[in-house]
Amino acid sequence: MFPARHRSSYDDREDEARRRRQMMGLFLKRLASFKLQLLSLLVAIGLWMFVHGQGQGYLTLEVPLQVRGLSADLVLVNDLPDRVKITVSGWQRRLREFQSRSFFIPVDVSDISSPGVIHRTIQVSTIPLPSGLRIEKIRPDRLELQVDRKILRKVRIHPVFELPAGWRARDVRVEPAKIELTGPEVWLGAMPEVQTNPIRLKKLGAFRVQVAVASPSGKGIQLVNPDQQVIVIGELVQQQRRNEDNGEEG
Repeated sequence: MFPARHRSSYDDREDEARRRRQMMGLFLKRLASFKLQLLSLLVAIGLWMFVHGQGQGYLTLEVPLQVRGLSADLVLVNDLPDRVKITVSGWQRRLREFQSRSFFIPVDVSDISSPGVIHRTIQVSTIPLPSGLRIEKIRPDRLELQVDRKILRKVRIHPVFELPAGWRARDVRVEPAKIELTGPEVWLGAMPEVQTNPIRLKKLGAFRVQVAVASPSGKGIQLVNPDQQVIVIGELVQQQRRNEDNGEEG
């Protein structure tokens, strides 16, 4: 058998140095891993702040309202708001991006098939909202739709004259005598006539002028052919003073 080898103090110092080098290497590896994890965390935080902005907030917008899908033989007879006010909450950056967008709130009425008064709630789902934002309030959130049947009807044309004092038109006739209009039955059914644009004449005697019909104002009534012209025929005379009409001397 070989005699046992005794470790010298030199060997002990070598082993101690080796253990220290191993521990230092392990420490440096762990430190590098920790730095990498810390860097990843900082990058993630930076990206999160870039995406979401600085904190949360609120935004109030006035958004156009658009009614869609109403049948061609029906018409709305009441005035609806042009815009709806919505309040949105969420991350500031998302709110700024949302504010710069152009959009409208649609109101689908394609299911309405007959006249009447219909109440329609504005659906939040119809608003194109990005993720991370939430609708807090809609004003108004409910609409009243007064729907009537659209009809066609011919009404009499009344010529309108703007003449110097003492002048008048007589034996007046209009060709054609009536014009076709379209609009809600509730209003158009009660309309007796429409007027021409003002007729201005400068000479006495017979006249024949072409003139447009004035478009009815409000109530959803329109000319079927807004460019249609009519002919107004008659005679322009100067009214006599009353005492001359009675055969009295001036």
